[in-house]
Amino acid sequence: MTKTLRWMRPVAFSIAVVMTGFVGVVADATSAAATISQDFGPVVITDVPPTPRDPDLPATQKVVHLATVDTPMAAGSTAYVYSELRAYNADQVNLIDNEVRCAGAGASNVVMGENMLPPPGDPAHRDIRIVTRFLVSATTSGTLTCKLYLRTASTSYEAGRETVEGTLRFASTSVGEDVNGLAVQKSLPVGNPAVISSITAPVIDRTLPSGYSRLAVIADVEYHRCAGNPACAYGYSKARFTLTVTTSGGTGCASAPVAQTEETVATGVNHAAVPLYTIVPLGPGCTHVHAQVTTTHLAGDVGSVGGAAAGLTDSTGQSGSSPNHTSAMTHLFAVPS
Repeated sequence: MTKTLRWMRPVAFSIAVVMTGFVGVVADATSAAATISQDFGPVVITDVPPTPRDPDLPATQKVVHLATVDTPMAAGSTAYVYSELRAYNADQVNLIDNEVRCAGAGASNVVMGENMLPPPGDPAHRDIRIVTRFLVSATTSGTLTCKLYLRTASTSYEAGRETVEGTLRFASTSVGEDVNGLAVQKSLPVGNPAVISSITAPVIDRTLPSGYSRLAVIADVEYHRCAGNPACAYGYSKARFTLTVTTSGGTGCASAPVAQTEETVATGVNHAAVPLYTIVPLGPGCTHVHAQVTTTHLAGDVGSVGGAAAGLTDSTGQSGSSPNHTSAMTHLFAVPS
C-alpha cells in the first residue's frame, strides 16, 4: 500500500515524473522536428484579480499562457501529455490552476488546481506543485499542439501576486490503446458529486491487446472541501482516496498494489489536486483490466469530487464570458507497455 501524506506531496509528483520514462521513447523519428518539451519560469505574476466586493458580481480569472509543445501525429494514435506547475511567493490566498489545452490533430482540455497560501499559512500550501497529465488521441493526421495556461485569482479584496515555473512535455506519442483502438482513459462529466459516505468514480473496464507485460495506472482527483448541502460548518474536510486495479482473463492474474492517500482540505485551500499512481504486471491472457478510484469521507464537512469545469474563459475574464470552453478535472487513465 502506498501512503502519501500532505507534506509528502512532492514525492508523489516525482513518482509521476519517473513514470514518464516508463511509457516509451519520446523523441522518435516522427517527432524529430517537433517541440516536445518546454520549461518556463520563474515568472512573477502580478495584478492577480481580486474578489469583487459586490457578491453579485462574478469573479475574474487571469489566464496566462506559459508553454507550448507540438508533435506530428497519425490518425488513431494516442499521446501522453505531462505538465507540472510550481507556484510560490503568493501575497494573498490565490487560486492556482494548471490548465492544458490541446488542439489540431486531436483535442482535449484538462485543468487541475488548488488555492495557495501566503505567509504565515501552512508551509505545505505556500509552495505547491500542480500536475496536469492525461491522454489525447489524434482523430486526424497532422500536428497536435498543446498549451499550458495558468488560471489564477485572488480570494481577497486585494489584487495578488505569485511566482510560477514548470514544464510541459509529451511523455510519449505512441501510447498503447485497448482492443477497440481507444485510449484507456475516463474523466468525470460536468457536475461535482457529493461524498456523503463514499463514491467510486471514475471507473475503467477495458480489454487490452495481448503482448503487453505491465500497465501503469494514473488517477488525478480534484476534491472540493464543501459540497454545500448540508451546510459546511467545520471549516475542513478530510477524505481518503484509493486507486485499485485488477486484471483477469488468464491464470493467476495480478492485482496492483493499492495506491491510497488521505487529504485534509481547510477553508482557505478550498480544493486540492490529489494524485494517485500504481503499476500492475500483465500475465499471459490477463488482458481484461478493471481500475477505479474510491473517495471516502472521513471527517469534517461533506466534500465533493470535481467533475469537468464548464464556462472557463479562453483568456482573462469572468466565468461564462465568451469565448469559453470546458475542461476535464477528475480523471483516470492507463498506459500499457
